Amino acid sequence: MSFEEFFERIRRRMREIFEEMEEELSSTRTMWSPDGVLEPLVSFTAYPEHYELVVDLPYGDLNALSIEVRDSLLTLRCQLKREIQFKKWGVFREIRFRRYETCVRLPPDADPSGLRVERDQVRNIIRIIMPRVRR
Repeated sequence: MSFEEFFERIRRRMREIFEEMEEELSSTRTMWSPDGVLEPLVSFTAYPEHYELVVDLPYGDLNALSIEVRDSLLTLRCQLKREIQFKKWGVFREIRFRRYETCVRLPPDADPSGLRVERDQVRNIIRIIMPRVRR
């Protein structure tokens, strides 16, 4: 095998690997979008009397937080205190993040009318507590 043939085999295999990676990454859900939206980390826990969502919002402006529930879908939006910019990140040369946004499907026995929000301004974490409907 010649030197050129050897490198051509390596190039072909690298192309195959990159195609596999692209395919794999396109099927996974990302936690950010190129239009400046981040998806926060969310922990959902069921207790006998209530549900609790803990949402981590680093650099989030908790005074600019909005929570809306429609048709058993809780939508949370929160502006960042300041724009966060990354240069040469992934396939993008530059990306700027401005807000958090996420949607959480609520269980049928969650009662959004009793929704309560607790804010930890120091750690930028919120707790959303919702009672369970007794049946």
